[in-house]
Amino acid sequence: MHLKQSITKLKNSISRRSKFMRVLMWMLFMLTAIALVILIVECFRFAGTMTDQGLALRFGRIVFLIGLNVLLTTAVAVVLLLVVWVRTAKSLPELKGWHVEKPESEFCAADAVEGFSLEDYLAQEQRVFDELATLIDNRWESEVNGIFSRYRRDSVCNPETVVGQNWNRTRVLEAENPIGGVLLIHGLSDSPYSLREIGLRLHREGYTVVWLRMPGHGTCPCALANVEWPDWTAAVQVAVGGLKKKLPVGKPLVLAGYSNGGALAMNYALAAIADSTLSRIQAILLFSPMIGINPLARLFRIHHTVALVSRTIKALWSNVDAEVDPFKYSSWPTNASIQAWDMTQEVERQLTFLEKKGRLGEIPPVLAMQSVVDSTVRVPKLISSLFARLQNKTSELFLFDIDRFDQIANLFNLSFEDNVFPNLEGGDLAYQLTILRNARLDSRKVALESRVGSQSFEEVLDVEWPEGIVSLSHIAVPFSASDRLYGNRAATSDTGINFGSISLRGESSALLLSDALFVRCRYNPFYELMENRMVDWLNRAVNSATTLSSVNQSVESFD
Repeated sequence: MHLKQSITKLKNSISRRSKFMRVLMWMLFMLTAIALVILIVECFRFAGTMTDQGLALRFGRIVFLIGLNVLLTTAVAVVLLLVVWVRTAKSLPELKGWHVEKPESEFCAADAVEGFSLEDYLAQEQRVFDELATLIDNRWESEVNGIFSRYRRDSVCNPETVVGQNWNRTRVLEAENPIGGVLLIHGLSDSPYSLREIGLRLHREGYTVVWLRMPGHGTCPCALANVEWPDWTAAVQVAVGGLKKKLPVGKPLVLAGYSNGGALAMNYALAAIADSTLSRIQAILLFSPMIGINPLARLFRIHHTVALVSRTIKALWSNVDAEVDPFKYSSWPTNASIQAWDMTQEVERQLTFLEKKGRLGEIPPVLAMQSVVDSTVRVPKLISSLFARLQNKTSELFLFDIDRFDQIANLFNLSFEDNVFPNLEGGDLAYQLTILRNARLDSRKVALESRVGSQSFEEVLDVEWPEGIVSLSHIAVPFSASDRLYGNRAATSDTGINFGSISLRGESSALLLSDALFVRCRYNPFYELMENRMVDWLNRAVNSATTLSSVNQSVESFD
C-alpha cells in the first residue's frame, strides 16, 4: 500500500467517533454550568432557612451537589486538557514515512524463547536493518527534502558513513584475555553510540564489551512509538547471557547504563538477586540514570483518546522534528514517555520487594555520574529511591555542580538546590558522595568535595569550567569534548556536522529543530576526569565483589 494511502486509512480509522466526542464535550460543559447554578441556589435557600424543618434534607442535597460539581469540574478539566493537547498536536509538522512505518522484524519479548541467544538477536537485528534499507531506498525516498537527513544516503547525517560505521547497531568487541565483561545499555531514543567512548575505554582496560541496541531504537521513530518496556528487559537478559558465554568462568559481569539504560541496568541487577536463573552482576555504572521521572508522564496513557478527538495521528507524538541526528531520534512519540514511566515503576517495585525481604545488602556496588541540574530525570529520586537504600560502602554518587563563578551567579536558577542538597545532609551516608564544584566563587577552577562516612575532604584540581558552559545536562555526561558529533568543534579536527557546537540564529519557530539543540550542553568538559575515575572505581568494586564472592563460596563449601 502506498504511504499516502496508509496515512489516509489511519486518519479515517480515528475519525469515526470524533462527532460523539464533540457532543460529549458540550454536554459536560452544560451539565457543569447547570449543576453549579443549582448548588448556588440551594446554598442561598439553605442560608435563608430559619427553622430546623427539612434542614437535614437540604444539607444532604448540598453535599450531593458539591460532589456532583467536583465530578463535573474534573471532567471539564480533563476535557480542557484534551483540547489543549489536540491544539498542540495539530500544530506539529506533518508526519513523514519514518513516523508511520517501521521494520516489522523488530525483536519483542515473545521472541526470547528458551535457547534464544545473542547470536539470534544479532541475526534478527540484521533483518530489521535490511527492511529499514528497503524503506529508505524506496517508500521514503520521496519524503526526504534537503541534504540534512539520516534517511538520505548522500547526507552528512547518514549513520552508515558519518563516523566510519553504523553505531545504531549492536556491537561486540571481545578482549583477548578478558578480565570481565561489560554490557552497555543506551538511553531512550538513543543508540549504542551514546556509550561508544566509554565502551572503547573499558575494552582497552581488558573487558569484553557489548553495546546493545535496544528494540525500537536506531531505526526510525515509529519503532519507538510501538515498543514496550518488557521488550527491553528481555533484550537485556539475552545480551547478559550472551556476554557471559564469551567470558572465562568466574570473570565479573558489569552493567553500564545511560538514562533509561540506567533503569534497565538496575532492573536486571535487582531481578537477578530474586531470580537464581539470571546471572549475578558484580558492579553497575550509571550515567544520568532514569530512576525517577516526572509523574505527569502517566497522562500520556490517554494519547489514543486524544487521537480520536483530534482526528490526527499527530496526537500520538509529543514532538516532531527533522531527523538530522544520525544516532538519536529528534521526534518523540508519547509512547516513549509511557514506557519510561513504567520502567521506573518496575525498578521501584524491585527495590521495594528486596527491601521487604531484607536483601538490599545484595545489591552490587553502584557508581552514578549525574548533573545536579537535569530536565529529563528527577535527581532527588536517584538519591532517595536508590542511593539511600544502598548498603555497599563501595558505591559512589558523583555529582557535577553548576559553575558558580560569581560574575554570572545572578543569572542562575537555583531552585534545584532545595530538592537535591537536603537529601544529602544528615548523618553518615551509606555510600561515598563526591561533588565536582568551584574551588572558589571568584574562580572557574574546580575541586572535588567528597564525603566518606562522617569524614569530608577536598581536592583542588588543575581543571576549570570552560567559559560559556554553566552546567552539564542530562545528555552531556557520557560525551567528551572531542566527540565527533556532540563535542566542541574546536577540540576536534573533523569538519563534518557537529551538534555540540551548532549555532544558528533566528526565530525559534523558523526551524524544524528544537531550541534545546542550540542551548543544551551536549558534552562533558570533565569527561577525561570522569572516565579515569570510573575505571579506578570499577577496579576497586570488581576486586571487592570478587573477594566477597570467594568468601561466600568458601563458607558454602564449609557448610
